[in-house]
Amino acid sequence: MTITYGVIVHGGAWNIPDEAVDDHRRGVAAALGKAHALLAAGGAALDAVEIAVALMEDDPTFDAGRGAFVNSAGEVELDAIIAVSDRRLGAVCAVQNIRNPIRLARRVMEKTPHVMLAGKGANLFAREEGIAECRPEDLLVGRELERYHAIRNMSSFEPKDAFRKPQGMGTVGCVSLDKSGRIAIGVSTGGTPHKRSGRVGDTPIFGCGGYVEEMGGAAATGFGEDIIRILMTRQAIDYLKQGHDPMKAASQAVDDLGKVGGLGGVILLCRQGYGLAFNTPRMAFALRIEDSPAVVGIEPKDC
Repeated sequence: MTITYGVIVHGGAWNIPDEAVDDHRRGVAAALGKAHALLAAGGAALDAVEIAVALMEDDPTFDAGRGAFVNSAGEVELDAIIAVSDRRLGAVCAVQNIRNPIRLARRVMEKTPHVMLAGKGANLFAREEGIAECRPEDLLVGRELERYHAIRNMSSFEPKDAFRKPQGMGTVGCVSLDKSGRIAIGVSTGGTPHKRSGRVGDTPIFGCGGYVEEMGGAAATGFGEDIIRILMTRQAIDYLKQGHDPMKAASQAVDDLGKVGGLGGVILLCRQGYGLAFNTPRMAFALRIEDSPAVVGIEPKDC
């Protein structure tokens, strides 16, 4: 069977505590609903991805946009990528005071000859494009300020623990297929808790946080350094090329992540269907293929 359109989103792979489950399910379901409605009406995969990711950036439930982790300098630095199956892509990293980095990443793709802008240069470009900068406090939420001060008072802190223990949040991502056959991906994050200023993880790196080509698209979540080490989203699509079905391709990519001690997950979409897998206790996700019922999950049994 070949699907004509569909969308899958994730809200991060980590040990989501019971009290946060409903917010995560609601958040990914809302993003899915907006993106699917656009695709069903004949809209473009790129627009669907931007809408879904921007909605999750605005939701303080997730580690993206408002509500993102605070770095070791007490600042919010954000990364994002957006790409289409014709190999157009744009990314931003270590940007500050931008509510929706995914929208800025799209401007990089459409308005510059570059594929990535970083830090102050990305903020300067945002101003040139008329993208309003917000106040630093507009991205901060009380939960993350409390976490920042708690970590500062610890004798030691291991960033990877945020994916094992019920104390983190998740990167957000989306993969969509439109009726014209184009596939798009988008991923956005605030990185890991208490990261060094200037740290950039997997999210904005093509082939790591997100990857797309004619065969399919994938979006990752998890501990970025290990995702980079195995080029996880490129690896997932390579497994598709080797003849694996989408679910097997996703699970094989996550198995590879585990072999380097990594924690995280991946979502995947192609014309043959969808795949998703994760090796953390939970991962928030939602998907809908054509006019079939939406699926919203958070546990391994929901896959």
